[in-house]
Amino acid sequence: MAHAVKFHPSLSLLEQYTEGTLAAELSLVVAAHLDFCPHCQQLRHDIEADIGCQLAQQSAASADGEEWQQMLQQILSPDAATTTQGSVETASSTESETVATHIEQGQHRIEIPRSLQRLAAKRKKWLQLGGIATAKLPSGDDNHLSLLLIESNTEVPLHTHKGLEITLVLAGEMVDEMGKYAAGDLIINTPDHTHTPKNISHEPCLCLSVLTAPLEFKQGLTRLLNPLQRFFY
Repeated sequence: MAHAVKFHPSLSLLEQYTEGTLAAELSLVVAAHLDFCPHCQQLRHDIEADIGCQLAQQSAASADGEEWQQMLQQILSPDAATTTQGSVETASSTESETVATHIEQGQHRIEIPRSLQRLAAKRKKWLQLGGIATAKLPSGDDNHLSLLLIESNTEVPLHTHKGLEITLVLAGEMVDEMGKYAAGDLIINTPDHTHTPKNISHEPCLCLSVLTAPLEFKQGLTRLLNPLQRFFY
């Protein structure tokens, strides 16, 4: 039986995603969540419908009858159809880009959602520390985007956050002090959150992670990792 997604982006995040105003890394996380979540797919559809109605009302209010007819003619003209076809051909040509339908690390081969496949093909080399592996993905200068693989019966050391930590579970399960998460669940932690994510299952847990600032480890020798983050953040 398929897992029911329990943790979702806020309505505000979905609205910003639909409007195209989110940062690229956050948009990618929301898009990947939508691949898992019929509930948020419906919400996004409703948001798009609302935006369409608002635009139609604004256009009708600002254009007189003649301008409105001209707009309709432009949309329905053969030139417009040609332009649309050209756009589709351009989009189709990008389908030939390298994609990664699965993530392979060690003995694991894990399927990933479609929205992530092109970028995952460009991931950097896996860095491993004990039962935790991370591979950085291409992103802008402001945010750190990566894949995180947590092996069975492994925990990420206790840490807090200097900025936001947005995590989407892609496969497997993990738990922390605030809940249990499975594929499709999206978790947002702030500097107010301190936690120890753990994989207590028998399968690896693969996550997509966005950090707006480095983590801050809080316990024992793991605090020595704090200055080292500058090498991979």
